[in-house]
Amino acid sequence: MLTITDLSFSYLPERPILDSFSLAAARGERICIRGASGKGKTTLLRLVAGLETPTSGEIAIAPGCKTAMVFQEDRLLPWLTAKGNVSLVSDDAAAVQLLSALGLSDVIDAKPETLSGGMCRRVALARALAVQPDLEAFKGVDPPRKAEIFHLLQTQFADACILFTTHDDAETDAFATRVVTL
Repeated sequence: MLTITDLSFSYLPERPILDSFSLAAARGERICIRGASGKGKTTLLRLVAGLETPTSGEIAIAPGCKTAMVFQEDRLLPWLTAKGNVSLVSDDAAAVQLLSALGLSDVIDAKPETLSGGMCRRVALARALAVQPDLEAFKGVDPPRKAEIFHLLQTQFADACILFTTHDDAETDAFATRVVTL
């Protein structure tokens, strides 16, 4: 479903971020991308999501597969409610269902400015999941809700290929089916 072949990327020609990186990922895999700061974890996610263009190499995603990404910043539209932000990519019923599954049923009609940082992170995750992605790249989930979020991803999105980054060994052990170190 996802094949990365000899991928290279650099913001500055003399300082490559990724150099000849390759990876093959199948449906249902949950791949943790590990590495020190500045090694290219977020850049790799941005490349897979199509937000950056490789310097060289190829990223192939199976035809018909949808990609979703949860950014480091929540990027919620402040004039919309939690439900409104998720409904941008789905219908209202699906938005309510996902927000409820993420423990946000009591703030469905609240705007981002009234939500905690962790709540905004879960709204952003709900919006990405509402796309019904085949491939998802996500980073930084709300720590008190990690187990619930991981359970939701493992059950309702079991066929999705998930790429994620973390520095937390317990999070990797609890959720990853494979670890790739940059």
